[in-house]
Amino acid sequence: MKRTLLIGSLTVAVALAGQSANAQDTLKSPGTVARAPSYTSLLTSIEATPTATDKVKQRTNVTADQIRVVDANTVIGPNQGLSITTAFDKHKDHITELRAALAANPVYTAALAAHQAKPTVNNVMAVDILADGDILVYFRK
Repeated sequence: MKRTLLIGSLTVAVALAGQSANAQDTLKSPGTVARAPSYTSLLTSIEATPTATDKVKQRTNVTADQIRVVDANTVIGPNQGLSITTAFDKHKDHITELRAALAANPVYTAALAAHQAKPTVNNVMAVDILADGDILVYFRK
């Protein structure tokens, strides 16, 4: 009797675990996985600002639905602010060029204006252009 009950309980636990994993699925459309904004993405994006600037200038077919505007404060942890500030200061000239490229593209400025915090290109810290064409634009006010 104990074995039957234990096996039945284990079956239920496995079934529930499978359902909770599906609930955390980050698929945004079949076959593509969205990258969630993160501290690592932000820091890596700041370091790669010259590449992002070139891509922003080259890609003329960007649509608003490809752009996700992210408040950087939501991904910076309590002990991570200094490393972000250091990286930002190191790449300040490149970030100025990135901001100019964003300002020249009305799709980016419209996406920023549509965010509830109403950031401008002068608030942008970094841009992460994902392999699938989606774009994370990090800002900090």
